Amino acid sequence: MEHVNVILVIFVSSIFISTPRAEKLNHGIVGGHEAKPHSRPYIAYLKIDDVFCGGSLIAPDWVLSAAHCYGDIVVILGAHDVSQPEETQQILAVESYHMHPEYDAESMPFNDVLLLKLSSQAELNQYVQTIPLPSSTSDLLKDTPCSVAGWGLIDKSHETNKLFETNVTIVSRRLCNRYYPGLSDGMICAGSPKRITDSSQGDSGGPLVCHEALEGIVSFGYDHPPGVYARVGKYLEWIKQTISKYETTDTI
Repeated sequence: MEHVNVILVIFVSSIFISTPRAEKLNHGIVGGHEAKPHSRPYIAYLKIDDVFCGGSLIAPDWVLSAAHCYGDIVVILGAHDVSQPEETQQILAVESYHMHPEYDAESMPFNDVLLLKLSSQAELNQYVQTIPLPSSTSDLLKDTPCSVAGWGLIDKSHETNKLFETNVTIVSRRLCNRYYPGLSDGMICAGSPKRITDSSQGDSGGPLVCHEALEGIVSFGYDHPPGVYARVGKYLEWIKQTISKYETTDTI
């Protein structure tokens, strides 16, 4: 998979446990399956020069992604095969970038959240739709069923231009802290440690969807479960305040 600097994504493909600080943060995962074309109309492909990230359309002119994906971004909506000029695709420029003011990537990406204000509103149709934000700021319960999707590696050496997806479940903070000491309440962990072939490429910045709401943003991970996501519920107020500066009415 191509990556931006240290684009870090979820890892649910291995079954061993080792000391987190002795491991190298990685970006490859395997397994999963091709998504039904356009079954996730909220997902965005973020082209950043010759690399990419994922994102989620949360309002007609706003995309939510990861702060470590910051760059000169072009947003592609309505895509399934990003190597093809599909008629369903909408290509939009970014008018302004809004990185969380407390983003810090020194040890691990804290507050890894980025809002993109699009230069024009997306045309909403069956191929392009917004996704709801969480209704609560509360943490998700252990074993909550979720899913993740993205473009990129489908095994350790093979790339795909088509959207892939997989199911994961929320991992308890206690367990996740064994892998990532210092985990903040702005992070949440998910994976599938009991199955080594059910993972799919989850591009950095892409959506973790639970109960049909955007609960997480793919942030980082090692080459074993679980992966770490920015917890969207933690940032609801900041997201709404940022958007409200540009909107006359509440759009999310």
